[in-house]
Amino acid sequence: GVPVSSRVSTKIQQLLNTLKRPKRPPLKEFFVDDFEEIVEVPQPDPNQPKPEGRQMTPVKGEPLGVVCNWPPALEAALQRWGTTQAKCPCLTALDVTGKPVYTLTYGK
Repeated sequence: GVPVSSRVSTKIQQLLNTLKRPKRPPLKEFFVDDFEEIVEVPQPDPNQPKPEGRQMTPVKGEPLGVVCNWPPALEAALQRWGTTQAKCPCLTALDVTGKPVYTLTYGK
């Protein structure tokens, strides 16, 4: 065999160890344990205004006609419906007694 100095093999070993190290830091170094913050429930501000009146609930209206070629996106479907049915009511706000106050219609 060829005689090998221990100093060269130590340098080669250091080079190998350097190459084996991960290039990015492990995920646990980025993890922040904020479990204590999650468990704490924030106390409401006593100066915050309180809600007044009854709770509002949506009421189902008349179903739309069945159309087989509706666009897959809600916005596109509303756009198409609004251009074909411009005077149809879109949204109606009711007062406390249940009578319509405002009616929003589709527009072109």
